[in-house]
Amino acid sequence: MTVDVTKGGAVGGAAARGIVNELASVPAFAHLAPDVLSALAAACHIQDLGTGDLAVRQGTRLTDIHILLSGTLTLVAGNADVGQRRGPETTFLLAEALTGVAAPLTMRAAGAVRLLVLPLMALRARLGDGADLALSLMAGQAARERVLVETVAALQDLSLPQRLAAHLLKEHNDRRAGGRLDLDMGAVAAALAATPEDVAWTFTDLRRHGVVLEGTTAVLRDFDALRALATPGPLRRRQAGEWPVAMWDVDAPFPDGGP
Repeated sequence: MTVDVTKGGAVGGAAARGIVNELASVPAFAHLAPDVLSALAAACHIQDLGTGDLAVRQGTRLTDIHILLSGTLTLVAGNADVGQRRGPETTFLLAEALTGVAAPLTMRAAGAVRLLVLPLMALRARLGDGADLALSLMAGQAARERVLVETVAALQDLSLPQRLAAHLLKEHNDRRAGGRLDLDMGAVAAALAATPEDVAWTFTDLRRHGVVLEGTTAVLRDFDALRALATPGPLRRRQAGEWPVAMWDVDAPFPDGGP
């Protein structure tokens, strides 16, 4: 079901104000003028999905930007589930839409899902002077997520430290964990097809990549080092060539305490 917020009336007005607030919470839009946010809200619509419904199909051209307001989406690459996104979120789903490429994966609703949908053409038309910054932020996110998806899909080709690093990044991305992950070590070992003892020793190796284990909580302190370990060299070099933009994890603290 789609809710059109451009129509008049008390309900439409309330919905439009809600969408303005949703857009204002997005980092790329946080400093836009109120009139620009209102114009963007008028171009948006809300989409409700049920269990199994597709938000995006892999290989289709992306023409919209999506924000996950509530619910859980399963990410599917080919025939393999590679992760989930759980709302509410203030980052974009598949920011590759800004580059004009086809969707690199399928997004399928795992229960009731509500999405905020912003047409790409409306975004470009209404951002004006802020477009370059917003598009750079979104392209950076797209690069980060694309590396993650491809790395998770190639786990069988990685060493145990690389697989553990990729697993931690995936879990952090799924949970939006803020740098700390409470782990079930048995479940981690099962996910990596390793013994708990091997996983424990591998966490020792990951100390030099910014991972500190406090009991059963993994503290991720250096996302760049962890991402570099998890990503095979050829893939990392190819991604760097395709996406010449700065990348960071949206939940990772800035090294100096601020941007």
